[in-house]
Amino acid sequence: SSFGFLHRLDVASSGLIIAAKTYCAYHDLDLQLQSREIDRDYVVLCRGFVPPSRRVVDLRVLAPKVHAESSPSLVDVPAGRPSVTALKAVAHVTRNGEALSLLALRIGSGRRHQIRAHLAHIGHPTVCDWLYSAEVTFQDDKDRCRRNFLHRQRLSFQDEG
Repeated sequence: SSFGFLHRLDVASSGLIIAAKTYCAYHDLDLQLQSREIDRDYVVLCRGFVPPSRRVVDLRVLAPKVHAESSPSLVDVPAGRPSVTALKAVAHVTRNGEALSLLALRIGSGRRHQIRAHLAHIGHPTVCDWLYSAEVTFQDDKDRCRRNFLHRQRLSFQDEG
């Protein structure tokens, strides 16, 4: 492609995306993306108490060959690609006896479903995540939140314009 969207968000997620208006901008931003020079920051509400000492999830992620939104990515498998999710617990709350954690996250690689798969793998699925949560958990979450509580809040890149 010569201009337009450089990357995507999961359908159930929300937030910022980058779209280039020109050929030069597209290729400059694509180079920054491929060399991991673009910072992508997210805010996530997840289940459970994520300890403040937990600062990173560094586990390989394998996206299935079928690129359907309903196919979960696999975590910590040898065939997976290196994937690092940096995290910081910003707040903790208890609602009806259930612990929730608000996290600030940054990813470098951006594998398919990376954040959702990493958090579920460590036992803290994203609130209202139909793919990586148990069905009963998802149904309970739908009363609190109508969509996956994963939001890309910040993008940082070099503007060569």
